[in-house]
Order: sequence, then structure tokens, then C-alpha cells
Amino acid sequence: MIKKRNPWVYILLNTITLGIYGLFFWSKWTEDVNKICEGDDDESAHYILVFILGICTCFIYSLVWNYKMGERLFQKARDYNVNLKHGGIYIMLWRFLPFVSSVYKIKYLNQLAIRYNATVVSEDE
Repeated sequence: MIKKRNPWVYILLNTITLGIYGLFFWSKWTEDVNKICEGDDDESAHYILVFILGICTCFIYSLVWNYKMGERLFQKARDYNVNLKHGGIYIMLWRFLPFVSSVYKIKYLNQLAIRYNATVVSEDE
């Protein structure tokens, strides 16, 4: 099961820990996206690698990764009958205001997690 996350708790803890909590948070978030989007043949690398590549490429890789994650969630939403308003380009553009982008990514994953968890529970019964 994938647990729902509160974006405001993320923002608070990430700010208090000066970004260290963010590394842990996005690592778990990426694992959850890979679970939900299983079977789309586009598994994401571990977030620590994404973070390092982002630094090495002046954060261009981070923009591309954000686009890909947003697009994966948007595409998979159809399979779960969830209506997400925007796809990857929206997430990528909001990346220039990082907390806004983070709130959208967390909310989108939470919406899909509800349906994913319901599917997993019904398959177990």
C-alpha cells in the first residue's frame, strides 16, 4: 500500500532540515511512482542519482525528470480513472517555484494512491 503524504508537512520538514528531509521524501515518492506506474516501461532512477545528475547538469536533468514524472502520473491516471488537470509540462514549469511544483506532485500521487490502494486491496481478497 502507498501512504498518502501531506505536502505542507513536507514543506515544513524540508525547511527545518535544510533540504535533507527532501532527499528522503523524494526517494520514497519516486519508489511509489514506480509502483503505481508499474508496467509502463519507464522506471525512474533512484532520486539520489537524479539529484546528483541535476547538480552536474545545472539542474537541467531535474527539469527533465520533473517533466517525465508528471507525464507518467498524467498518463497512468487514465488507467485508474482519475482526472488530473495537467501533465508533465505543467509540473516542469512550476519547478521554477519549487514548493508549488512539489505540492502538485504530491497531490497527484495522493489521488492515484487512493485508487492504487483500492485495487491492491480488492486483488488480495
